[in-house]
Amino acid sequence: MDKKVIRLMIGAAMTVSCLGYNQQDWLIDEINTPATVSVDGDQITMSNGIVSRTFVTSPAFGTIDVVLNAPLNFGGEQSVFRAVTNETMLSLNGTQYLVGGLRQASTFRAYCNRTELSLLPPNSEKYFKYSNHSTSLPVAPFPWTPGTRHSPKGVSWPPKGVVLTVNFMPSSASMPQVLVSLHFQMLTGVPLIQKWMSVKLLSGQSVVVTAATVDQLSVMPRFGAYFSHGAQTPTSTNNGAASTAVPLPLLQSLTDQAHVAQCRWVDDFYNSADPLPGCETCRDMGSSEPLLTCNYTMGPGAVITAASTKNVFESYKVMHLISDSTDLDRHSLSRHRVTEALAPHVMENPIFFHGTSNDDVGFKKAIDQMAEVGFEMFIYSFGSGFDLESQDPAYLNKIKAQIQYAHSKGIEVGGYDLICLQRGSTVPKKYQAVGHEENACFASGWYDDLNAMVLNFVNETGLSMLETDGPYGGGSCSSTEHEHHFGLDDSVYQQTQYQNEFYKEMRKLNVFVNQPDNYYFQGGSKSTLGYSEKQYSLPRWRDLSVSRMGLYDDLYLHLPTQGWMFLPIIDYEGGGPDASFSGHDKAYEWAVAQYLGAGVAACYRGSSPYNNTSMKAKLQKWISFYKRHRETLTKAVVHVRRPDMQSWDGWLHVNPFSGSSEVGLFMVFNPTQQSIDTHVALDIYYTGAGSSSSVKVTANDDPSTTAMFATSNARVVLPLKLAPESINYFVIEKAQ
Repeated sequence: MDKKVIRLMIGAAMTVSCLGYNQQDWLIDEINTPATVSVDGDQITMSNGIVSRTFVTSPAFGTIDVVLNAPLNFGGEQSVFRAVTNETMLSLNGTQYLVGGLRQASTFRAYCNRTELSLLPPNSEKYFKYSNHSTSLPVAPFPWTPGTRHSPKGVSWPPKGVVLTVNFMPSSASMPQVLVSLHFQMLTGVPLIQKWMSVKLLSGQSVVVTAATVDQLSVMPRFGAYFSHGAQTPTSTNNGAASTAVPLPLLQSLTDQAHVAQCRWVDDFYNSADPLPGCETCRDMGSSEPLLTCNYTMGPGAVITAASTKNVFESYKVMHLISDSTDLDRHSLSRHRVTEALAPHVMENPIFFHGTSNDDVGFKKAIDQMAEVGFEMFIYSFGSGFDLESQDPAYLNKIKAQIQYAHSKGIEVGGYDLICLQRGSTVPKKYQAVGHEENACFASGWYDDLNAMVLNFVNETGLSMLETDGPYGGGSCSSTEHEHHFGLDDSVYQQTQYQNEFYKEMRKLNVFVNQPDNYYFQGGSKSTLGYSEKQYSLPRWRDLSVSRMGLYDDLYLHLPTQGWMFLPIIDYEGGGPDASFSGHDKAYEWAVAQYLGAGVAACYRGSSPYNNTSMKAKLQKWISFYKRHRETLTKAVVHVRRPDMQSWDGWLHVNPFSGSSEVGLFMVFNPTQQSIDTHVALDIYYTGAGSSSSVKVTANDDPSTTAMFATSNARVVLPLKLAPESINYFVIEKAQ
């Protein structure tokens, strides 16, 4: 083994102003600095002007720095990096190997001493050794057209950026003969670094990927979680008791998979051992040393064979988003920008209706009413008698005729189906998940049968939307006879892969997908927001209040267009007449305004949208409002005041990259029975208009209310005069 030790003098040349002085905030300014890969000797650096990651290829491959170039008011340029750690770890046929293998000589890991950072090759003769690297452009995981279903037209798909692929070969002939590739992707204008792994069989019959750690990063606290070994954490109480409300790590690490893929913070302190004279056990006492580990929680157990279709294993993708503030809304807006870049199809935003009538008369009545008030998509609801899995030509022709009628009115049509969970009793027994017999195994022949039935139905009828209830939920299957997995160890990995492929296939057909699970990066569009099945059986006003509270909270995690709420026009889950909205126009109108005012689609479920002219007019009013301000309402929100039903509450939609003067819309709710006369100091920084001396504000689209308001420190003071039980909105425009 190469015993060479190099000493890197990394001082100012590497970490000071390596990205340039940053005067822009990527959340409100368009940053078009291209993502690049540069090589300087044995160093490789990926950078987009906001974030960089630097590697060395000698004496072994590994990360030696990660730098965030934040705006000056958020800290400026700062290194995230704390210590050298394993780049990637891979277990093949039960034996663990390092990929890259770089390590540092010092076992002191409290911080990185860059004036004397000595690097070493791995202390094992068997590892995957750096071979070469190349660059390419990002590739879209599925086809999609910007502008589809009212999504933004200016989105880049695939996203702009660069991909660095680093290849590694076995260092010993006694190792499994596979090519290991690490892929790093960086996008333009986003402080995001993605990483994933692929393993390709070069020779031999088969190799099992027993376990895989896709990435590890040793970072400083603030960017990572706090682990105290002397000093108290920032949220400790005076008596030293730790609070559960620890600061959010500024490094947000997510994955693109719904199941068994995790990134977690562990304490790196126990890997430190730097004995001092007279104190052999001192370690790094007093320090906090978070280590990010992104690995599979089970398996993957994937078997790579010589067959051309199974000779490559590809891991999930890690997404490292580096924030510059613990502010919750800034964290939230950062995540939303990543979603907009990597899963822009979730910004499609049709207004849909869940119809419970499957007969021609009821269907046409619902479609006619939908067209009159402005709905855009009809979904055959659960309980409607709709059968997505039917292959009966007469039934397919019936649905085809209904869909053609809907299309003549400008309305798309979709349908509901339960596809995996709780399907064990309705699929052939050979397709059941062994050990979880209540479910179908999605890596059995059930996948092939379902996929064939759905494709046939879509192609024969023109159906363009699926609501796939009960998608694969993460359970294992111990069958050794199923078509697409070998046994228990690879069952979760393979079922996840096949569910991913199902949604990608739907995207190829431009089929809009509702799926109650985290399949956004695989082609799914919407999941649930602020949502528990039982809340929609509460009495109407309790339902609306609880739902708005949950919605407010979930909009930290999701874009408005990523989820749905539920509105039971007819009885649902046994709530009875106190819970249903039919005939209760005031509550129904409030619900429509509440959900459309959040930019969120609700499942309005019933036989038809309205049953009187008054409710028809109210639907027309709020759907017209939504369509006028659609570009703003479907954007992320800044949270202004959480609902508590004691006073007013609200949120602010922000659109700093607007194509018009409208950059914000402030929704305000007064659920009380008293008038409210007050003021709010509204933070408009994230609208992009905060630096203006004034903004134009119009209340409820009433031109007589339009007025110019001075801004101070990116805030504008607005008077609020709210009638009892009322919903108001304020449109914010940049001054011309």
